[in-house]
Amino acid sequence: MLTAKQKRKTKFIKVLFWGILVVGLYTGLYVSETQLVQWTAQGKWTFIVPIAIAFLFSFAHGHFTGEFWDFLGIKPKLSTLSGDKK
Repeated sequence: MLTAKQKRKTKFIKVLFWGILVVGLYTGLYVSETQLVQWTAQGKWTFIVPIAIAFLFSFAHGHFTGEFWDFLGIKPKLSTLSGDKK
């Protein structure tokens, strides 16, 4: 079983990994913006590329955000369904 210090280190590594990935994605998009716009302007099925990029950014940024708040110890408040109140 992991100690508290080991758990915190593991959480920090996850935050660092997802953070570096998100920064890399944004950097790559910034650097290749004009090439990407030119490529998708060709028509046919290339319109799918920006949609796929948006899904990739959403996935990576969502994981980074979740791991970040988990690292800080902030958890969402668990609510019950309106019919389950006791």
